[in-house]
Amino acid sequence: MALNPFKDSNLNDLQQNIKSFLSAHFDGLKKNLRLKRERFIAKGNEKITLMVIPHSEKKIVNFHISIFAISFIVGITAVIITLTSVLIINHSSTIKEVSKLKNYGSNSKIQIKMYKEEINKLYSIFQKMKPELTHLYSLTPGSDIDSLWARGGIDNPNPGPEAENEEDSSPPLEVLNIQEINTELETTKKILSKVKSFLEYRKKIIENTPSVWPVDGYIISRYGQRSSPYTFAREFHSGIDIEAFPGAEIRATAPGTVDDIRWDSTLGLTLSIKHKYGFVTCYSHCQRVSVEIGQKISKGEVVGYVGRSGKSNNYICFYQIKIGTEYVDPMPYLNRIVP
Repeated sequence: MALNPFKDSNLNDLQQNIKSFLSAHFDGLKKNLRLKRERFIAKGNEKITLMVIPHSEKKIVNFHISIFAISFIVGITAVIITLTSVLIINHSSTIKEVSKLKNYGSNSKIQIKMYKEEINKLYSIFQKMKPELTHLYSLTPGSDIDSLWARGGIDNPNPGPEAENEEDSSPPLEVLNIQEINTELETTKKILSKVKSFLEYRKKIIENTPSVWPVDGYIISRYGQRSSPYTFAREFHSGIDIEAFPGAEIRATAPGTVDDIRWDSTLGLTLSIKHKYGFVTCYSHCQRVSVEIGQKISKGEVVGYVGRSGKSNNYICFYQIKIGTEYVDPMPYLNRIVP
């Protein structure tokens, strides 16, 4: 059994002392609170007399009202004023927001009208471009112009009552224009892609086609029938004579490979270059050449120099173009592009 260090008599005394201490302090506090409450109630119940004295000789009216009633009325008045002020402020803010929304709605209508005008302008511009795109597309091989701008579906010639009721819900013209422009832009993208491929292919052909002047000079005899400068008889001239300064540089008119270098009693020192797509170019009456048979030549590269070897009275370059086995007129292939 545990031992209690305190005696029962001492423990009871301690409890009594604590109760006495708490009772003394709390009784005083309760008493003070009760007195203050009574004073507050008494003060609030005090009457105040309000007198209404008319300017005439009428009876004076007296009003007796307690301080509690006055405080209540003042409090209610303050609450009403506060609530009224808040409602007025909120109402003013609402009016301002409504005004802003009206202005925004008005500006939105103006902007929407501008957007519609711009969409219609864009649609008109695109419609004007379509013939040019169609013509450009027609230049490419394998083009099908009839189905280029084809549209799917047709209008219903006999719309029923349901279609008439849905007329109000149909999209505006501008939306339809945007949809059509979007579809036709996809078609345009395909057209330009095909034209780009075609031009790249044509560029390769042009780069490998004789298309520059072989020498700087003047044409003194053209392709075709002419009178021979030696016998004065009619003969066929299979190329053109370009008169130039002695020793002027002769340049290859297209990239290719030196096919032949020979001496001819009539044409003198002659150089032949084989190109792609069946082209062969010949340069005659050379003073000398600067290439060898089998050598790769680029367009514009110097291959020889102007002379008057063979039967020639002037310093000329006799220039010929042969496609397959037939000589053609070099004039359509000449331009003023500097190699």
